[in-house]
Amino acid sequence: MISKKAVVDRVKNYYLSPSGAKKIPYRRGVQLINWFCTTSYARTKYFRKKVKLFRTYAKGREMPAGKQKILSEMLATLFLKKWRLKVISNLSEKQFDKYISFQNLETLQKSYESGKGVILLNSHYGLAEVALSIFPNKGFENFHTVVGAAGADSEKFTGINPEIQANRLVFEKFSDAELFKVLLKAKHVLNDGGIVHILGDAYHGKSNLTLPFLGKLRGFRPSFAELALSTQAEIIPVFIYPGKKQKVIIELHPPLDMGKEEDEKEIRVRKVVEQYTDLLEEKWKRMPQFINPGHMDRYLQLVDEKQA
Repeated sequence: MISKKAVVDRVKNYYLSPSGAKKIPYRRGVQLINWFCTTSYARTKYFRKKVKLFRTYAKGREMPAGKQKILSEMLATLFLKKWRLKVISNLSEKQFDKYISFQNLETLQKSYESGKGVILLNSHYGLAEVALSIFPNKGFENFHTVVGAAGADSEKFTGINPEIQANRLVFEKFSDAELFKVLLKAKHVLNDGGIVHILGDAYHGKSNLTLPFLGKLRGFRPSFAELALSTQAEIIPVFIYPGKKQKVIIELHPPLDMGKEEDEKEIRVRKVVEQYTDLLEEKWKRMPQFINPGHMDRYLQLVDEKQA
């Protein structure tokens, strides 16, 4: 007798195969993922470890109404994400407009057209990787993403439409030296008026600002702020997550305030990073279903602010 896990794994493998990426319609594929993640088997067996992690995080914490729905949405966001990235990158123009919903796109267009260069500040939240094809598909040329070598060679790039995927600024190791090299390349892109897509809540590098975050003390890398100050580029935060009716929401925010030129660099950098962490904290509070489990686990290991 075939086990439930074997059946699920078989379906999962078909989704991720070249045939599945081409033959499974986006809408139907997402509907099936959403349905499976509401089942008792998914919650109690298949995603047991992730469910336990979420419940540990949610315990004693003020959460939006409907924890069961939040949990199902979290699982659906994670499950077969690589399939979703492939299919979205290959949507027809009509389907793209139907399922991809931009909020405040004019903010990015205005900054991009100014020629200053734009740092598109993403995070490990929701469907962040969709940015790798969404923005090039929308006509933003000279679009680059900062990524580690392991990520650049991972399945997140495999199967993405090569005509609309982001250029890669790759660093080999998680060291200050490697990060400096890739940021130097990013500086050239920005000086040419391009877009650099970077994750503001990443952990690589040693440079660090420790800030309060949801009652704990968390380190944030200020590289994106330093890069912006050195190039006069604008920083536009973006959050990408599933919406209703199989839509993907691309939520763009106004450029961050870069502070006064007469202020010391350290003061300006800190203020820029604090603006970003405030936005990220608000997202974690209001829509916890899109928190990356790995980052959720790291958060639980952090020192409480009151105990520091």
